[in-house]
Amino acid sequence: MTVIRSLPNLEVLKLKDNAFIGAEWECSDGEFPRLKFLLMDGLNLICWRVESTHHFPCLERLIITRCWKLEEIPCEIEEIPTLQLIEVVRASKSAANSAVSIQEEQRDLGNDVLQVRIRDREEEN
Repeated sequence: MTVIRSLPNLEVLKLKDNAFIGAEWECSDGEFPRLKFLLMDGLNLICWRVESTHHFPCLERLIITRCWKLEEIPCEIEEIPTLQLIEVVRASKSAANSAVSIQEEQRDLGNDVLQVRIRDREEEN
């Protein structure tokens, strides 16, 4: 992650099948300043921390798939004005619940653009 987070023009990041090693990911200010699309698929991540609301300032789409252990999506994500979609597919119930909470907070702030899609295993068949 040290090399990836130092790429200032990165717009798409797909972390798949244990591409990220460890139970915790802490993001700091200044990382991923132009990231628009983040996919987290099949990670063993438990705790995802975002240091401030200035992280991921251009993020439009957040897709979380098969992250069974992820406790929650950081509440700081709700402060991203460009966010249009959070999709949680076959992930922990707590991660799905945090996505819904983020959408509710965005609506309270007058942003009806953010869509949240929650799908589990049964709905895909």
